[in-house]
Amino acid sequence: MQVEDVLLERAAASADKEAWERAGLLAEEAVHRIWDRLHQGKWNDVDPQWRQRFAIACELLATSYLHKPADAGNLNNHETAIEILDTGLLMAGPYGRHLHDTMDKIVADVDSSSTTDSTHPAKKTKTSVGVLPPALTPNLTTDSPLCTSLKRVKAPSLLEFKASYMTQNCPVIITDAMDEWPAMGKTHDGRRHWANLNYLCRVAGRRTVPIEVGSSYLEDNWSQTLMTLHKFIDEHILHPPSHNAPTGYLAQHALFEQIPQLRKDIAVPDYCALSVRGRQDVDADDDDDDVDDVVVNAWFGPPNTISPLHFDPAQNLLCQIVGSKYVRLYASTFSDHLYPVPGYLSNTSQVVVEGDGAQANAVQFPRFLEAPYWEGVLGPGEMLYIPPRCWHYIRSLDVSFSVSFWWD
Repeated sequence: MQVEDVLLERAAASADKEAWERAGLLAEEAVHRIWDRLHQGKWNDVDPQWRQRFAIACELLATSYLHKPADAGNLNNHETAIEILDTGLLMAGPYGRHLHDTMDKIVADVDSSSTTDSTHPAKKTKTSVGVLPPALTPNLTTDSPLCTSLKRVKAPSLLEFKASYMTQNCPVIITDAMDEWPAMGKTHDGRRHWANLNYLCRVAGRRTVPIEVGSSYLEDNWSQTLMTLHKFIDEHILHPPSHNAPTGYLAQHALFEQIPQLRKDIAVPDYCALSVRGRQDVDADDDDDDVDDVVVNAWFGPPNTISPLHFDPAQNLLCQIVGSKYVRLYASTFSDHLYPVPGYLSNTSQVVVEGDGAQANAVQFPRFLEAPYWEGVLGPGEMLYIPPRCWHYIRSLDVSFSVSFWWD
């Protein structure tokens, strides 16, 4: 039996006896040990049982905080428990789904306490929205003979979308297909509009999320950190760092698995039921939430967050909820013009599309200047269809919240 298993068994036994102080100490030791296990070698090679054990240890540790006497702790015991559970959810992934039940109970307790206690930490999840950073101007290059403006179509039928765009590997901007999403603010009297930062803070402000720090994952100064969504909004959205300081970005995160309440504000587009790889299309009349194998990720950040030129292997619908983004796309047939990074990042280009670094392209990457491309600005309520292996570069023009849907 592994040492970690012994610790978990003893922690669980102590919890059964209501010996929560001892249970917490044992669970904390297990958390530290299993954390080290999870960070040995490649993440994909980690035995799922360790992720399962980590979730169990986090649940025991979080619950121990709820049993601390008031005079032995402070008002942040519930907040600490939430942070521990979020760490468990982030690291355990699908092996930690049982943590949602415990999380829901704690969040409900915090919400209930905050309605009657003005000093409760939950009150801090409301933010004062001042002046948001100004929007940036897109550097459109429509006068270039290599540039084609992205076509916009109004909510095409499934047949039209598949025949005209999916089977042709042709990107397109789709309008008028997201109006019923509560996140867009056109329903429910706008109460669930994601442009309302107070709403986001109320629903998810105390939750811990992974934040990318730096201009791009290709840069040496790029890193990742964990912080509450409220802190991210305060430090990177409302009060962004100085021009030379690194930008924070909540990027490509399975936020809606972590916080199901936000998942209720969006819907899987019907287009995700379609396939061009030989499998039968899903019946679009079925509940869109039942479409299998759709990977849903959140992208939330201040102006000038960048996704460097890269491609993904799956079908992709990038749905813009708040703010606008400049987008540029290159067909996969021009991959040899885009100078992929050697090695495991071969789906990413070495080329700097915009900014000071782009001045060196003529010398370093001359064939890039010969590649035709599509470009446009993706606005609120619009979806961008990105075909598989279609290279794309994206830069936010203002405070932006997008949701991507990937499927085969």
